[in-house]
Amino acid sequence: MFQPFIARRIATPLLLVALAIALSGVVGCGKSTTFVRGRIIAGSVGQAVVAAPGDERFDEVGMPGLTVSILAKGGSVARGRGVFAEAVSDELGDFELPFPGGSFPRDVVEIHVAGDGVYTARSTTFMPTEGNQLLCVVIPRPGYVPPEPNRDPKE
Repeated sequence: MFQPFIARRIATPLLLVALAIALSGVVGCGKSTTFVRGRIIAGSVGQAVVAAPGDERFDEVGMPGLTVSILAKGGSVARGRGVFAEAVSDELGDFELPFPGGSFPRDVVEIHVAGDGVYTARSTTFMPTEGNQLLCVVIPRPGYVPPEPNRDPKE
């Protein structure tokens, strides 16, 4: 007779604490956006690789106006299925892929790089860990000349 009263008195606060913890995950405690940066360059093999920011290949001339898509394995850009993120490279060939709160892929992904003047490059790899970047290499089509980036005359 005395034990059920104590059990109920302890169980109610524990239930409230468990409910508060569960709701804090659902409501979203400010999950931030993760960004992956990278560069697209021309080369003889179309592929995407993870590289450290100090890699000398990041000093090569970039390819502007190309679309980088990160897909789940077996995803489709054309159908919009399994697309985690997309970005277009800027005039220097650099891009930034946003992954809003909790959507950063931990498993193997497919990386597609496409656009005018290049053959579409497809790679299967893991996303870069913190501090690393994506280096995407595309094969230019014969006769394609990438536009020159607008440089500040003060440089």
